[in-house]
Amino acid sequence: MYKNRLFKSIYAKIDSFLILSLLTGLIFCVYGITWGQVESWNGDDMSFEFFGSLKNIFHSPAWFLKPPFHGYFNFFLCYAPLRLIEFIFNLPKNSLASGFIALIWSRTLTILLFLGSIALIFQITKRFFGVFAARVITLVFATSAGFIAYSHFLTTDIPVMFWMLLAFYFSQNISFTGKSFDYILAGFFTGIATATKYNALAIGITIVVAHALSFNQLAWKKILLSKKLFVGLIMILLGFLFANPFALLNYPTFLSDFWYNYVTTPIYNGKVTGHSYWKFFRCFQELIGLPSLIIFSIAFLVSLYLTFIKKDKHFYIKPIFLLLSVFLLYYYKFGSFPRLEVRFVLPILPFWLMISGPFWNKVKPNRMLVLSLLIILMGYNTVSSFYVGKRFLEDPRMLAQNWVQKNIPEFSSIESTLYTPNWNILPKVKLKDERFPTILGRKKMFENIFKDNLFMLRLIQMHEGKVENLNWYTLEALIKRKPEYIAINSLYFGRFLNKNNKEILYPEINIFFNNLIQEKYPYEIVFDRESNKPPSWIYPEYIDTLPNRIIIFARKGLRE
Repeated sequence: MYKNRLFKSIYAKIDSFLILSLLTGLIFCVYGITWGQVESWNGDDMSFEFFGSLKNIFHSPAWFLKPPFHGYFNFFLCYAPLRLIEFIFNLPKNSLASGFIALIWSRTLTILLFLGSIALIFQITKRFFGVFAARVITLVFATSAGFIAYSHFLTTDIPVMFWMLLAFYFSQNISFTGKSFDYILAGFFTGIATATKYNALAIGITIVVAHALSFNQLAWKKILLSKKLFVGLIMILLGFLFANPFALLNYPTFLSDFWYNYVTTPIYNGKVTGHSYWKFFRCFQELIGLPSLIIFSIAFLVSLYLTFIKKDKHFYIKPIFLLLSVFLLYYYKFGSFPRLEVRFVLPILPFWLMISGPFWNKVKPNRMLVLSLLIILMGYNTVSSFYVGKRFLEDPRMLAQNWVQKNIPEFSSIESTLYTPNWNILPKVKLKDERFPTILGRKKMFENIFKDNLFMLRLIQMHEGKVENLNWYTLEALIKRKPEYIAINSLYFGRFLNKNNKEILYPEINIFFNNLIQEKYPYEIVFDRESNKPPSWIYPEYIDTLPNRIIIFARKGLRE
């Protein structure tokens, strides 16, 4: 009886709209969770970084171009528990800790972090602007198809958003009460966020701003010489080193990789001039859809007007100022990039959404207006989110996996490019699978860009110095190797066929793939599937590493 009363008491304290948001988000995230069947095909995935052996966790990462914390996180919450279950029940090594089970559980962890982000957005907004604004913003966020798409990946994009929101939650506490414990946790989780993805360091500014806002009067000496502020900032470093200890233990590699990543990320596609201040909001559209972008842009501007010009509610100033501090810093830095990807802006979008709080409180009396807007936004989001899962499940590589299982004999030889499935981790598949040498094209491209910068040329040689095996991409070498099957994917070969820098830099690879696809070589197409184009009116228009064409060739005469 007591337990029932306790459960009902806890349930009563959880807002029904928050429960609805969590359940809706969960349903959309689960739809399509089996994408890849036994592996994930996003090249930026970090979850399996330390899988394979329990000893991996004690060795320095091979590189720090991306920080390793999410790999550690997934190791301790996925790989280690699954290996423990294997040990307890005397199961074969990695029978659970690899393949389907590990994939689903790793994606479940990402989904849990997304659900945690929903809860944090609700709580932060509620404490700043009240429950009504929190309900509206949370419902829209939880159903936004762009976030649902990223929940299917094992990248650091959803996790870093969660850690940034958690750090902000404690910065919010600082602005309310200024307790020492909040400084410690705000700094610590800022360090964790930065060790998940380097761009999260921007959230650290909220510790300083919240600290200043916690004073009723400007007392610069007290503000700047505060021990609590010093502890909070030191905790950023300690949190980062806790989550990424080899950044200190292997600091030469860390510094080299960090600087190389910092310099090359904005120009990764070869574009070295221009900015992305307008594209920044175009990326928002890919995450929340055009209707939400329009309505929340209006809400954003009206909220600024109500706060700083009309001064409708004096208590809006501190919350808006705190949210703006991180958003404007992030916008200024990443908007200056010549190259901007949707995933770059994903973790900052919740803060932009929350700034709309005063607007929703202003229109609250007009119930019909709010209801109409929610029906439009959530209806569009629901349809688009449904299509997200559908697009994942219709990936042609999953059809290719089934085709290979049924049609290619055991121990056949096959050569496969990047972005094709790893055939031998499929059940009942045993092939002699040799992977094409990957030519990313960055070495030549960066050498052209930094041809007068000796320091960067040394870093390029260090990071991209592997000899490019262009001889592989010739008819003579192919005939000499004479594989029985060849599998290629457009996410790889397409970069050499499109009118871009790589076609110019690597004409021999362009010729190789063109001739192979046109069956001018002694190979014929036996499997050819391409992703279906989604309706033009849904979003996101493009999902990373998802639209692709996979082609499997057999040696001519082999199947007769």
